[in-house]
Amino acid sequence: MTRLILIALLLAPAMASAQQWYLVEAQDQPITVAASGMVASADSLRFGPPPNRRWRIALTQLAQEGSRVKEGDVLARFDGSATDDRIRTLSAELNAKRSELESLEEAQAQEIEDGKVRLAAARSAAEKAARKAAGDVDLFASLEYRKLIEERDIAQAVYEREQQRIELVARVRQSKQSELEADIRRLESELTGAQRELEAFTITAPRAGLVIVGTNREGQKLDINEQVNPGMIVVELADENDLVIQAEVPEFAANRIALGQRATMTIDAAGASALEGAVIDVGAVVRRQSQYSQAMVRDVTVSLPTDIIAQLRPGMSAQLEIVVDQRRDALAVPDSALKYREGRPGVTLRDGEWKPVTLGQVAGAGMHIVEDGLEAGQEVAL
Repeated sequence: MTRLILIALLLAPAMASAQQWYLVEAQDQPITVAASGMVASADSLRFGPPPNRRWRIALTQLAQEGSRVKEGDVLARFDGSATDDRIRTLSAELNAKRSELESLEEAQAQEIEDGKVRLAAARSAAEKAARKAAGDVDLFASLEYRKLIEERDIAQAVYEREQQRIELVARVRQSKQSELEADIRRLESELTGAQRELEAFTITAPRAGLVIVGTNREGQKLDINEQVNPGMIVVELADENDLVIQAEVPEFAANRIALGQRATMTIDAAGASALEGAVIDVGAVVRRQSQYSQAMVRDVTVSLPTDIIAQLRPGMSAQLEIVVDQRRDALAVPDSALKYREGRPGVTLRDGEWKPVTLGQVAGAGMHIVEDGLEAGQEVAL
């Protein structure tokens, strides 16, 4: 027991010297709003499934996440087998209609020639019968004359019926031809639309950029053979030379955010040093944070220092503190100095006393303003 007491006495000065203290001073304190976000391109193009006849469509090809593509490279391709089958069906129907129209036109041409021959023969017979019937009545017996008149009338009737038949056949064939031509125009239009639809199933890069693959409803990156819906972002093409921070601010603090406010950011993937930026855009609407979250947030965009952009990549996570106000001559303590007892915050002073405090607003990263309980010049344990 004596040995343990001796060891404790020997270690006490070392433990005391290892304890860190924070000097509480009255100074201007920034009032901040914390937010989380990620590095994103300020100039990005987003692509999703093309309009099609199905609600869900499968991905058959997808550019690799983080890859750099040039203009014309394939970003994504969707399953177009159904449209491809439809194109073959429409092509077959169109060829059949064109062949039918061609056959009809050939038959019509032959019918016209045959009709001309029959009509000429009927006209010749009618004219011949008319000439015979126009002879001197006295030269013919009455019975013979009536026969000639009948032959003339019959020949004239045959001629007129042949004219009517030719006109009727022409109208029928014209109607059939118009019907076929309308079918051909319809099929050509549908085929052109289907071909454009099939082309739209392949998305190519309109410019060079960095590929960012979209996520599904569970927040996981999309992959080949996955089913996607209209409206989903399948792939994004980002300009790496124009980066910003896109953050989400809780609804209760969103009305305090304004353009031009200073922001301090920490991007772990780029090092622990804090970066300075400013709010350059505030979302116009409040939205749900995600499909599975009831939390309401507002989107905020913050600028980045130009000299750090080359070290960053879209998708890197960031923590932000946006300065929304300033408190003059205020006292503040680090969050690490706060010790809670029975749910009440307090600090440990130099003499070992635990002192309850009344906290105010957040003052910068990891700091809280103290409204009551401390005086300037006191030191608190960290």
